[in-house]
Amino acid sequence: MTFNKTYIAFDESIDALEDEIEDITEQLAELEEGNPLIPQLKTKRTRLATQRKGAVWARDRAHDSDDFPMWDDAVDGVTLAAVRAGTLDGIKSEVADREGGGSDLLLIADGTVEAPYIDSDHSEEQRAGVVGQLHPYYQDWAAARIDELMDPEGNVIGSSDSPKET
Repeated sequence: MTFNKTYIAFDESIDALEDEIEDITEQLAELEEGNPLIPQLKTKRTRLATQRKGAVWARDRAHDSDDFPMWDDAVDGVTLAAVRAGTLDGIKSEVADREGGGSDLLLIADGTVEAPYIDSDHSEEQRAGVVGQLHPYYQDWAAARIDELMDPEGNVIGSSDSPKET
């Protein structure tokens, strides 16, 4: 079960990520050498750059790639949602059964509401299998967006933080 269902436009997400990357670059320029925040900020900037590449791939190349046939339509964005605590517990249990692997894949499979790679008649296993075949940078992007939708303090894409079920 999901809540906080939100359409996320790739262009807007790319712009927001670029702004965050720019802010971090400015912060880094202001810090003195040896500041203990530098490694953390550089890691965050790299993670955001990877997510940006995932959104660019989804917007510009996913539908034309023979390597990713499950993404068969050009789209401007996807609809993602936060997952409820029970679903998250199920993901954790499944990950434990798999000896720690695949938590982001299961999160994305459960949190994807509408996207070219998801069919309404897919089983949970099929959804996870399809998500596992997507570009890893897109997986990073989608998992981060779903995490934002689960944040009870709000998120950068401006959706409601209401747990109203959709």
